[in-house]
Amino acid sequence: MNAMISKSATIPALGALAIALSGCTTAAIAQTEVPAPAFTSIQPETFGIAGSLSNAWADFDKDGDLDFAVSINGGGLRLYRNDGGSFTNIGREIGLPTDGGQVRGLSWSDYDGDGWLDLYAGSAAPEEPSALYRNLVGKSFVDVAESVGLSFPGRSSRQNNWIDYDGDGDLDLYATNRIAENRLFANEGGVFTQVLADAPPTVFRATVGACWFDYDEDGDLDLFLANQSGNADALFRNDGGSFTDVAAALGMDRPGRDLSEGSVGCAVGDYDNDGHLDLFVPSYGHNVLWRNAGDGSFENVSAATGLDVENHAVGASWGDYDNDGWLDLFVTSYEGPRGEQVPVNALLHNEGGTGFTNVIEAYPDLNSGDHGVEWLDYDGDGAIDLQVLRGYGPVGGHFLFRNILPDARAKQSLHVMVEGNRPGTEVRLYDDEGAIIATRQVSAGGGYGSQSVRPLHFGLANATPVTVAVTWLTGSERITQRFENIDPADYLGSAFIVAATD
Repeated sequence: MNAMISKSATIPALGALAIALSGCTTAAIAQTEVPAPAFTSIQPETFGIAGSLSNAWADFDKDGDLDFAVSINGGGLRLYRNDGGSFTNIGREIGLPTDGGQVRGLSWSDYDGDGWLDLYAGSAAPEEPSALYRNLVGKSFVDVAESVGLSFPGRSSRQNNWIDYDGDGDLDLYATNRIAENRLFANEGGVFTQVLADAPPTVFRATVGACWFDYDEDGDLDLFLANQSGNADALFRNDGGSFTDVAAALGMDRPGRDLSEGSVGCAVGDYDNDGHLDLFVPSYGHNVLWRNAGDGSFENVSAATGLDVENHAVGASWGDYDNDGWLDLFVTSYEGPRGEQVPVNALLHNEGGTGFTNVIEAYPDLNSGDHGVEWLDYDGDGAIDLQVLRGYGPVGGHFLFRNILPDARAKQSLHVMVEGNRPGTEVRLYDDEGAIIATRQVSAGGGYGSQSVRPLHFGLANATPVTVAVTWLTGSERITQRFENIDPADYLGSAFIVAATD
């Protein structure tokens, strides 16, 4: 595999945008060692829709900024086009449904390799099929799920992972299911066929979250399953296209939970900046943080880092919201009886890789989601913004909060965009002495109903030049390319783009 880098190919408009702040509510500013941000609610009247179930961000029309899709319970799909930081729902006019049953696990991918991102909508209603909306050059969408083999009913979807599990260069699909077996579909020229139907990872575990990452660093994607209703979690090691559950051997299966307990999502991130991808698992019961030791094993560091919290946690997303160089964590959870649930969220500030402090009380407006959560820089100013979903109870929404960091701090950041349909690709930054700064992975999905195709965001302790190292997974080996002396100042309002070719 060869890769090429071209600054001239930088997308023009992840650019900083002038956002009118009048009439918006600004949260209180927390005191940390670096300038703390404020968060401002964007278009709350537009986004305050009860029953908001799933969200996914991507530049579907290739105009250079991030748009997003959201599913509404009984209300079909909305697609919000980003026009200079203002969002307009164009779902109806572009061919997406305006009514229907529950859809969860929205996910973007270029499944057919035509250069345009398509949208998969996993059905959460067993009697209804899932849909795959093919993107017709950013102008309209058409459902092709039945013709390509992905409309199968009989599932309750929460997550759909687009991954190249076999290393053949195209995107396959792993579809979780809360009520029956999860399924793996191989992409054969844009048509999908179920594989390993009688072998792992085709399992029934009441799966909610699924995270693919190369935990043992052998060149292929492995699979972690977050399982509900007392089921044990699973970690399927990919052995060249066959899968072995090693969770029990590694002490990661968490057996013995009752029917009210279980894992709900998963989030992959290098919280301690050691170059190895760690795993956070929000749970009904106790949350857990698995630290990747780098030798194929994991250590439960939940208690040591302050994350061993008993709750009804659902979604989680890593992001360096204050650009201090350390990944912070947002966790959505709720309490209360069905139909009357209220959010109990956590914004967990990373204290230099040693532990976390919950600072949500300084940001009361952010305590408004109960399920999905995504960090993304929708306005390209260098500070990542937050979207949370509230899908239960009489009120709800797909709320978006703009992160307002001091300008100098916002500029201490770098976006890296990995092109070429490569979920699972790893990107690391190194300083001028060769010490690792941070690690990110191109997301293959994982959490509760949330997934995005977007640039990787790196907050930086300073804005000095860095080396960008991109590790491609071929299915049998890891190939790393290094790009030296990359000055973050050259990419303000844009992204450092790495494109892969076979």
